[in-house]
Amino acid sequence: MGLLDRYLEMNSATRYSVAKANGVTPSKLQRAAGYTTAGGITTHVIIYVARALDKTPGTVLDELIALEKTGDAFDKNLD
Repeated sequence: MGLLDRYLEMNSATRYSVAKANGVTPSKLQRAAGYTTAGGITTHVIIYVARALDKTPGTVLDELIALEKTGDAFDKNLD
């Protein structure tokens, strides 16, 4: 599970729900889902996630970076 999917799971969301909330196709988020670091996720995707979760883009980025640092996003028991 990539960083974005883990983050969304922790916030009770999915790529589909984020896409639907922003009027875009889920494929717009597909590439971002493969990254294991926040640096690979584009600004557009961070903004989409922020809108869907009613957070600021800065908060989403901070939380993604914190999750990346903990390594929880890649715990094999979470898959």
